[in-house]
This record gives sequence, structure tokens and C-alpha cells, in this order.
Amino acid sequence: MITRLYANNFRCLVAFEARFDSFGVLCGPNGAGKSSVFDALKLIRDLGTGKAILGGDGSDDVNQLDFTSWLKSTTQEFELGVQAADHYLEYHIHIEQAHGDVKPRITSERATCDGRELFMRNLEGVTFAKRDGKQSGFPLDWRQGALGAIQSSGALPEIQILQKALARILILRPSPLQMETESRGEVQQPSLHLSNILSWYRSLSQEQEWTDALRDSLQNVWPDFKSFKLVDLGLNTKTLQLRFDAEPYFFHQLSDGERALVGLYMVRAALETNAADTAFIDEADNNVGLPELQPWVLATRELLDENHQAILISHHPEILGSAGEEFGNYLWRDNHTSPTRIGPLKIPAGISAGEAIARGWAHG
Repeated sequence: MITRLYANNFRCLVAFEARFDSFGVLCGPNGAGKSSVFDALKLIRDLGTGKAILGGDGSDDVNQLDFTSWLKSTTQEFELGVQAADHYLEYHIHIEQAHGDVKPRITSERATCDGRELFMRNLEGVTFAKRDGKQSGFPLDWRQGALGAIQSSGALPEIQILQKALARILILRPSPLQMETESRGEVQQPSLHLSNILSWYRSLSQEQEWTDALRDSLQNVWPDFKSFKLVDLGLNTKTLQLRFDAEPYFFHQLSDGERALVGLYMVRAALETNAADTAFIDEADNNVGLPELQPWVLATRELLDENHQAILISHHPEILGSAGEEFGNYLWRDNHTSPTRIGPLKIPAGISAGEAIARGWAHG
């Protein structure tokens, strides 16, 4: 479970710190920095797992750092706190990019477990904490995260715990219009906009437990839904067919809201079957109607504990009402050249969270 994020010099996040529980909702006005919080988490996860490198040409790689416009510093600082396997781990990474055409590079990186250093890296390379009085390490490209490059073994179990925790974070901003209608392979992790939803489905459906969990959940929402089926289109290309009482529908025949709902319940099934530990979802309520949104929120919250986590960004009254003051965090900025601030959601007595947000009466 992700318990803490610190970000500095990333867009409107300046010396910004957020703490998370097993469930939480980030709310606040447009431009307050809510999506920037998730984007900072995605950057940390992608660099820490080796999914992205700095200055690369891949879709997840980073060529240009998003600095805070009013600061002169050319370094970004990130820290992540993780509770996993009865340990508290911290992961710190600093990224630098000088002005001009210079590509970004990682200047500092370290990880600790219960306050004990696991490794550190600087521009000279990676070094591990001493074992039996001996120091070890290796050189590493400045563009590459050290955590994702370390081949963990029995001698480095805590590093493996941290690697696994980061790899099992889902960070999503679902967009039904970008979702593929055909898949040519399997992927272990969904993309930000769930554009590779069918390829992710193909990977997860290898586990019958996950398929059963997804089917059972959707049958509670759509009483006439019966089953899924992957249909061959040739050359390892497949599409998804959903069977209802009356007739089958292919995935592309579903409405935007129905495709979004399938994606949300895929996330829930991943949490239920331990295919993922943490889900950060930006505007989960987009395209989904209230009669279908409320059961998803309640069904997802039932799964959450010290090992399963869901953090949402939302303006939706139903989600805000489910969060309440205890689990809601309000983000705001005084103006466009001031940093994001965060505090517990405070709601005037006698009105709901959704009404307070709509009227501008909620605050942090």
C-alpha cells in the first residue's frame, strides 16, 4: 500500500506531501493539481520498475521534465512511502535536466526498509548496503532507474518487496474512446487511458479466478449478462465478445459507459484476486451513470484493507459521499502561480460533500 508521496518542482507540486489510507478521494477545483499527483506517482512507478527511461523513444519514456514554472531549480525530487510484507519502505529519486537540449538524468536514488538503507545511487553508479563488511555495486546509465535494474535475489529480499509493490500499482485515467477493439497480444499492465484494455484482459484471463470474479461482478450490475468469450480474428488477433440473454455483443458494440464499466470491474477483479494491490483512478465516474457507479464504489471498498488500496480523483457526489470527511482530501491553489496545497476535506454541517463541492463551500 502506498502511504506517502512527496514531490517537489513537478508542475504545481512544490514541497508537496500527501498521505494515503486504504481508500481515499482527492477532490478540488480544476487546476488544483489532482491529476499532477497521479502523474507524479506514474513517473516514480515507471522509472522504478524500468518501464520508462529518461530520454528514450518509447511511449512511456520521458524526454522533457515538467518543472514548476516559477522555480529556477533544474532538479525534481520525489519520495514514495510503501507499506508491504510487514515492512515500511521508502524510495527516493532525484531527476535533473539543464535548460536547453540536454536530456534528463537521474542524479540520486535510494531505498530504505524500516529505516535501513538498501541501496543508493549517484552519477558514479549504484552501491548496496555493506554485508559482512563488504561493499558492492555496479555502474548504471544515468537515464535508467536503479531499482528496476537490480536483479533481486535471496540476499536482497527487501528490494524485491519494493520492486513488486511498485509493479502492482495501477494508475488509470480511463478513456473509452481510446480503448482498443482488437488485441494482438497480452500485456501485464494497463496503459494510463486503458487503451490496451483487451490485451490486459487476455493476460488476466489466464487465471480462472480473475475471470470468475469479473463475471460475477458484472452479473450483479447487468442481470442479463452471461459470460465473456475471446474470439479469434486471425494472426493472433482477438476481440472480446460479451454474451447476454438476447444476443452477444462485441466489445466495440458497447456504449462508452459500458466499456468504461468493464474496465472498472476489471480493476476490481484484479484487486480481489491479488493481481494488483493498489489502484489510482482519475475520474472513475466519467461516462458511468449513477445506478452503475454506486455499486462499483461499494463493491470496491469491500475489498480494501492493509494490502489492497484504491485512491480516486472525483467531483462526483456519490463518490464524495462514499469518502466522507475521513477519507477525503481537498486540493487547492490560491492562484495560477501558487503551489498546490492539500488538507482533509471539511464540509459545513447539514449538507453533503457533493453539495458542498458544487457550491464551493468545501475546503481543506
